[in-house]
Amino acid sequence: MYAYETIQKILLPVLLIGAAACFISGIAVGETAVAAANSAGTAVQKAAAVSEHSIQPIVGTWREAGAADARSLVIYADGKYEMTYKDGRAFGMVKVTAEEHPDGSTSYWYSFLEGGGVVLEDKNTASPWYSAYTSANEQWAAFAKDEKAATQTDLYSGQDGAMHFVRYAENGCDKNRVGIKAEDYVGVWGSGRCSAVVSREGNGFLMEIQWASSAAEGSRWVYHCSYDNFAAILFSNGNGTRIDYVYAENGTSKENMAYNDGHALFVLRDGIMLWQDKKENTDNGVEFTKLP
Repeated sequence: MYAYETIQKILLPVLLIGAAACFISGIAVGETAVAAANSAGTAVQKAAAVSEHSIQPIVGTWREAGAADARSLVIYADGKYEMTYKDGRAFGMVKVTAEEHPDGSTSYWYSFLEGGGVVLEDKNTASPWYSAYTSANEQWAAFAKDEKAATQTDLYSGQDGAMHFVRYAENGCDKNRVGIKAEDYVGVWGSGRCSAVVSREGNGFLMEIQWASSAAEGSRWVYHCSYDNFAAILFSNGNGTRIDYVYAENGTSKENMAYNDGHALFVLRDGIMLWQDKKENTDNGVEFTKLP
C-alpha cells in the first residue's frame, strides 16, 4: 500500500495491508490462560487510554496531507515507526516528550527520532541503486499531542503545523468500527480446520494461527500486532513468520521456515474476525468466529 513497487522488490516489505491467505487449523489453549489474557488485555487497554505518555492514540497508518508526493507513516504500539516516501524509506522511534511553560502549564509532543533508512541514488540514470544510512536517533519532527483524545486523527508539526498527516484506514474500516474494542480480539478463534489465539504482548498483541493439512502436517503463523484505535483493527509489523512442519511416525519432526517477513491485517466486525495476509495474498481472507 505504501511502498512503491521498486522499493518493495529490493527492501524488506514496507508494512501494509492487503488481501489474504490460506485454509488453516487447530491450536490448543487452556481456559485459564485465555481468561488471564482477557483480564490483562482489559487492564492494559484502560491504562493506555488515560496515560499522558502513551502513544496508543496515534498508533496506525497515516498519510501526508496537501503534498504532491505524499509520505506514508506507520506507527506501531511498541513505539517504532516506518515512513515511506517516493524515493526511499526511513524508520525510528516515537516517544512522548513534555514542554513546560513559564505559567506552569505543560504541553506534550510526539517526538520522532530517526534511526536510519534507505534512499534511491542515481535515480535519473540507467542504473539507480539504493543506499542505506543510519542516524543518531536525531529528532526530525515533533507533533502536538491532543491530551484529551483517546484517538488522534491529525498530526500537526511544531508551532506552525508545517507538516500535516491524517489517518488512513484500508477498505474504509473506520466507517464501521463502532462498538469494537481492542480486548474484543483477545481469545481463541476457529475457522473449520484453522484456529487462532490472540493474546496481549506488551503494548500490542500476539497472533498465533495454526492449520493442519493432516494429522502429521501443517503450518503455523505468528504475528506481532498493534491495535489501531481509529480503524479498530489489528495490524502486524513486518516480521510475521510461517513455519511448515511434518511429524514422522517414529516421533521425530521436521520444521521449515517458509518466511519471516510477513504482513497481515485482522478486522473484527459483527462477531467475525477476518485474516488478510499481505505476504501470501492468495485468497480474500479467512473468517474466524470466537470459541466459547
